[in-house]
Amino acid sequence: MTIAVAAVGPVRARARGTPRLHGVEACGREPTGRTVLGVQVRTEFSMPQGNEEHTGTRIADYRKLRQMTQTALAQRAFLSRGTLAKVEAGLSPATPTVVAAFARALHVEVAVLYGQPYISEMRQDHLDQLISPLSEALDLYDLGPDPAITPRPMARIKADVDALCAGACATEYKDVGTKLPGLVGELTTAIALLPTGEERRRASESLAWAYWVSYEFAYRLGYQHLASIALERMGWMAEQAQDPLLLAVRLAKRSSMLLRRGDNRMSLRIIERGHGLVEQADDRRSANALAVSGSLHLAAAIAASQAKNEDSVMGHLELANRVADEIGHDVPKAYWTSFGKTNVKHYEVASRVELGKLGDAMKEAKTLHFPAGHPKMRMGRYYMEMGRAYAQMGRTDAAHQALRTARKVAPQQARYHPLMRETIGTLVRRQRRASDSLSSMAAWVGI
Repeated sequence: MTIAVAAVGPVRARARGTPRLHGVEACGREPTGRTVLGVQVRTEFSMPQGNEEHTGTRIADYRKLRQMTQTALAQRAFLSRGTLAKVEAGLSPATPTVVAAFARALHVEVAVLYGQPYISEMRQDHLDQLISPLSEALDLYDLGPDPAITPRPMARIKADVDALCAGACATEYKDVGTKLPGLVGELTTAIALLPTGEERRRASESLAWAYWVSYEFAYRLGYQHLASIALERMGWMAEQAQDPLLLAVRLAKRSSMLLRRGDNRMSLRIIERGHGLVEQADDRRSANALAVSGSLHLAAAIAASQAKNEDSVMGHLELANRVADEIGHDVPKAYWTSFGKTNVKHYEVASRVELGKLGDAMKEAKTLHFPAGHPKMRMGRYYMEMGRAYAQMGRTDAAHQALRTARKVAPQQARYHPLMRETIGTLVRRQRRASDSLSSMAAWVGI
């Protein structure tokens, strides 16, 4: 399977040297990096990236390369020129919806505008060396059994897969990335050796979940093409596992990737297909089936909020609330959806932030309390969203506190999330002199 990576042009030189460029070619210079699965997993040059570079400056770079004025780009993105000017200056958070709109108008990947992956920080955390082994593991899917691997009993393998799923939800990227390639290789060999039957079906289910973890790991660290490959592998294994709920979970993740690119219409179509798969489940009223269905409604609420369709948002939130009421309690491990009343309340806040109803979002936030054991992935994302909302409202101290909480709850997620980086950068650039605490946090994320 080969995925082409579009080449991009040069960006403006920075005071501290030529910035790293994303893509297979740039300025006719030879990139460094490694091609696995037909994908250049990282391209970079030796000079460091200037600390003053941010998403807004990258948007400005590509706008100028496309020979467009601010007014022309704003019109193509269906946003105001004022919004673009503030984002380019770094004085307003580059929200996911705004970045996706400009990326589509500029014909460039969202990850390029975000500057992902954040290689310098990954090197500090020793995460950069985990990408190639995972890429190679994903390439084993059709090579048959590895004679060097003797698979353990399936019960032990499944326990390790479950632990990795829990680790992904806890945003423990280093531990997950270290263990994942070996587990994918072991399961690939196990399935190749097993005859058709129930045990092979269960092994296929475990490998599908290992591919789900692969997606989460690659996606959260900014390797979008690798995440896409992992999702394709997950779908292939979920079909062999004969599990429509697994296929629906995959579609939910696929819709997230489309939403990141600003394609909310296609995202909603895929979510509708996911509901059709839930209808094929053996027990449509089981907690697992309900959790997957409810999660699809929450994903649809975010897609509708990005499309500024408030009626659709409220409709999907109401349906998700009904599903949560039917289950009766949070079920974070039900197909690893983190679904329940708590997550519905989180999405009620998040969707209002996306709709621009910040006052309403703050009112809803006052009624949200995370129970013990709630997935750190969800909690960390919530506090980053709140930090962004406070920043948009001009409440610098509250924004800073929310981002500090996000770092405390889920440090690895916060360090590599573009929303965290963009909001911190906005807070720094708005002040004549940033506080020591804010400066320290900015340095921690690589600003």
